[in-house]
Amino acid sequence: MPATEEPLPRDVLLALQEDRRAEAIALLRKREGLSEDEAETRIDRYLEESPPTRLRGAGIIARSKLNALIWLGLIVIMTLVYLLLIGGDSSAS
Repeated sequence: MPATEEPLPRDVLLALQEDRRAEAIALLRKREGLSEDEAETRIDRYLEESPPTRLRGAGIIARSKLNALIWLGLIVIMTLVYLLLIGGDSSAS
């Protein structure tokens, strides 16, 4: 970014990190009163200079409560299955 250019607003950065480029352009236009071409150029320049990192593993779970609930449910189900299998083996002895 040129030295005179201000950093992108936080909500624009979040939209870019979530791979919502069109929404980021619209937000930037609204916040700073830019034309569509100016906003798109600024977004493209930002993405070239500092591409967003894609979340993986625990970062994805932390970003989404639904993902966290799904993983928690899977862990509980697997625990119950394990206990049922172990419980069935110990009663045979």
